[in-house]
Amino acid sequence: MAAPVVFTSSFSDVSNDSGFQWTFRCERCSTAHTSAFQQNYLSRGRGALRVLSNLFGDRVPGLHKASNAAESYSNNWGGSASATKDKAFATAVEQVRGDFRLCAGCGSWVCARICWNDHVGQCTRCSPEVAHQIARAQADARGSQIQQAAQRQDYAAQHDLSSPARVTCPTCAAPTSGGRFCATCGTALDLRVRCECGHESQAGMAFCANCGRAQPVT
Repeated sequence: MAAPVVFTSSFSDVSNDSGFQWTFRCERCSTAHTSAFQQNYLSRGRGALRVLSNLFGDRVPGLHKASNAAESYSNNWGGSASATKDKAFATAVEQVRGDFRLCAGCGSWVCARICWNDHVGQCTRCSPEVAHQIARAQADARGSQIQQAAQRQDYAAQHDLSSPARVTCPTCAAPTSGGRFCATCGTALDLRVRCECGHESQAGMAFCANCGRAQPVT
């Protein structure tokens, strides 16, 4: 570049063959600010020479040569080495610079509209707006109080916690929502059986694991 341009490093080049344009982004919220489109007059001249060469190249000496030279120069002039593009970039920076602020606290370029705290002179990452801090603190306190209030409620009294839970019926495979029987087919959901010795085991076991007695077929 012809001279250093001090500005945000968060930008993208959206220039094309017809002209120059850049998009600059806030380093905090990524809001995009696009510079005005600047016409590439060299490209316009090259296009005019191309048209004239196609129309009158055979009748005007040197026109083909001039058109080819313009095409070659245009194809190899570009990139950061171009003084023309450097000037266009500097112009684009000046167009959008007023929309940004440099935070001395963190070194970020941020947008003035959303991410700058005018009362302090820092970005809202370093110095959040008081209203935002209050709202965040209130939300945190509200969430904590809701958790505490929920812990004081008894949500388990209506459920049978002594029986093994089943989420599907063993007979019809319908989803279950708790209880002792399937609401679809009436099958008992508690498949435990109690032996004469008092030991409980799952239905279908041939013998009691505690005393060895044969278990009734269910």
